[in-house]
Formats: sequence, structure tokens, C-alpha cells
Amino acid sequence: MRIIVIGAGQVGSAITGAMATEHADVVVIDLREDKLKELRDRHDIQTVRGSGSTPRILAEAGVESADIVVAVTDSDEVNMVASAIAGMKAPLAIKVARIREKSFLEDSTILGKSGFHVDHPINPELVAADRITDILDVPIASDVALCGKNLRLVGIRLPNGSPLDGLTLAQLRAKAPDLRILATTRVRAGETTVPCGTDDLRGGDTLYVVVHPEDLEKMAGLFELPWRPAKRITIAGGTGIGALLAKRLEAAGRRNVKLIEADHQRALDLAEGFDNVLVLQGSPTDESLLLEENIRDCDVFIAALPEEETNVMAALNAKRLGAHRVIALTNKLAYISIIENAGIDAVVSPRALAIGTMLHHARKGKVKAVIPYGDAGQAEAIEFEALDTSDAVGKPLKDLRFPEGAIVGALMRDGETIIPDGDDVIMPGDNVFVFATKRAIPKIEKMMSVKLGFF
Repeated sequence: MRIIVIGAGQVGSAITGAMATEHADVVVIDLREDKLKELRDRHDIQTVRGSGSTPRILAEAGVESADIVVAVTDSDEVNMVASAIAGMKAPLAIKVARIREKSFLEDSTILGKSGFHVDHPINPELVAADRITDILDVPIASDVALCGKNLRLVGIRLPNGSPLDGLTLAQLRAKAPDLRILATTRVRAGETTVPCGTDDLRGGDTLYVVVHPEDLEKMAGLFELPWRPAKRITIAGGTGIGALLAKRLEAAGRRNVKLIEADHQRALDLAEGFDNVLVLQGSPTDESLLLEENIRDCDVFIAALPEEETNVMAALNAKRLGAHRVIALTNKLAYISIIENAGIDAVVSPRALAIGTMLHHARKGKVKAVIPYGDAGQAEAIEFEALDTSDAVGKPLKDLRFPEGAIVGALMRDGETIIPDGDDVIMPGDNVFVFATKRAIPKIEKMMSVKLGFF
């Protein structure tokens, strides 16, 4: 598979790293030689220095033989032109482009086949806002992802001193036998595994569980965690994702939302755009401001500042001063475990979420979606369509030879979503959600692509 990545910034570099580990032939285009050298030193890839929106540079990168073209520069216009040229030179290639301007995203004729040939526009900021909104709706969650229409994958971090410390998963299930949940993944000290019933739980673990939305509050009781809905929300940072979140919360009817912005003029402009969001001008790291605004009564504090280090400081400060839950944004994957270990309740990485969009197209088999999760995306939820030619069809799950580190966590059939057990059977046409660690994914791809008996 030949993948051309246009743009070696944060998102482009992250996508390059992810694709390089997928045994793909990756070519990166950028104007900055220092960025290209950094990627060459780190990964086994080719690079071309120049603008990805020029035919000559794209030809030098081998666009005519490309399977996927990803344009993720900081310029929407460059990304769209690059996709348009790729559409003419490699009509069968998948074109993915980072688009920030909402008016482009709202008019499909501009980006589609009759326009710039963008097959899949991606906007990391919008995807991150979606993820944060989902986390806000589940008060016990460190992470939330949608599995189909009617299931949630919920990350639950057990606090130190949890009453569940030392219990096995089988013992946990025995406490609520009628509650239909399935533990898919456990993250402990940076190691991601698919646990079995005899595996135990410890304080500091993050357990990822598939659950029906109507059972979320019951699950909180099982884990002996308080269910405190997010009524009072404070957002630090009025640019990008922060402003987008505030608009979403206002549109959803959330009445008690505060937005803190340091820049005076920006704060004034924001205040004029909201009816039910209180905009405060000041530093989100200012302890006196947070105490004055009753940070101890805050249900959720969201750190969405553009500067990484300041953002981390704002999150830690809010938690120290008494905010019940703190969600922090970061684009530095190395920061995620550090921030979590410092006591922050949830960490969202726009960069990691953008990678998920790309993995969807790079995966083998009839893949419909890929959701990276866990410690810096070390596990994936992969949705694929079950084909009637597969040996996976028609047999109880307990009789299938799934590789270590993988589990079927959900089935979608005729509009119904099923959390399966060992007696459930995959039927032709089912949408199957497989939860797998990185090590297990190549074997899962074989299972998706060929009969199980093949290997």
C-alpha cells in the first residue's frame, strides 16, 4: 500500500508514524527540510521537499500509484488542491483532507467528486469536540466512544483504595449478573491487555467496558463510583475547540457554562456571540480567579488552551483547587499517561483521533470504522462487516480461534445491538466490533480478509 502524506506538522507527523508501523510505503511531502529529516530519522519512509499542491511535486512522490493521499497541511486551500490533482492523476486512490473551514464541510458539492475530489474530510478539532461531549455525558468515564448506534465503550479508571481492588472480573460480574456489560481491555502501568475472568482489578487500572447507555448509571453503582451529572462546566481557552465546545453546550441547552479567555479583545468578541455562556477575561491558571468563580462547585473543568504546557498547568491547578472532574486536551501523545497519572480524569488527543480516521482506510478487510483507544491508542475497536464466505460466520464465538489480545465486543444485526457471550453466533451481514491490542491486529486483519482455516 502506497500512502502519500502532504504536511509534516503535528497531525501529518502522527499519521506518518502510525502508517509507517502498518508496513505501508509512505511518502511525506513538505516545504520544511528540517521536518522531513526528523521524520526520515525516525521512520523508514521517503520524503519530497516542496508544495503538495503542485503537479510536479505530487508526480515526484508517485501520486499515480498511490492508494491513499492524505493532505493535512495548515491550509485548507492547499489540501483541497492537492486532493483535486490526486483525483485526476489517481482516480482510484482514497483522498483524505484536513478541512477547518466549516462552510467547506457543510457543502458536499465543493469537496465531493464534482468539486475537489475529497473522499473523506477530517477536522481534528470537530472530532475532539465530539469525544469531549461524549465524555461529559458519562460522569464516571475517563474516555467514551460510540460503538454503532446503541452501545458505548467506556473507560473507567479505578481510584486508589477502590473497594474493588483485588477482585477478579468474574467476581465483579457476579455482583451484578443481570447487568449486560463486557470488559474488552485493561490498561495497567502503560500495558494494554484483553483480560479474562480470572484477571484482577487494582487501583490505577483503566478498564474499558462495552455497555448499553441505559445501563450506565447501574454500572457506576457496580464500580462504586458517584454518578454526578455535568451541570456546572468551566472551559479554559476561547480559541478553537474551547469556543466550539461552548457553542455546542449552549445549543444543547446547558445553562451553567463559563468560558475563560486570557486575551481581552478575544474575550469581548466571544461574549458578543453567546446568550447563555458567561465569558470571563483572565488567566485560567490564576488561582484567585478560579476560587472567585467557585471552582470547588465545578462539575467539569475542561482545559482547552492552545499552549500545551499552560494547558496542563491549568488542568492540574483546577484539580488541586477542587474541580470535581477535569478533562485536558493534548496533542503530545507522550503527555497522556503523565497527565493521567497526575490525577486528571480524562485526556483527549485531537491528533490521536485523526489517526483513527486514517487507520480506517489502511486496515484490511471490509472495515467500516476504526476507533483507537487505551494508553496512547494502544488498542483499537474495529468495526467490520461479516461476509458469508468467512469461517467466522455460523459458529458460536466460544468455538472461534481468536488470537490472544482480541475479543468480539458487540454485534449489530437488523438494527439491534448485541453485547455477545460465548454462545452468540456471527451471522452474514452482521456488523462486528472487535476490540484488539496492537499486537493482535495483524491476525485480526487476516480473519477479516480470509477464512479462519487459512491460518
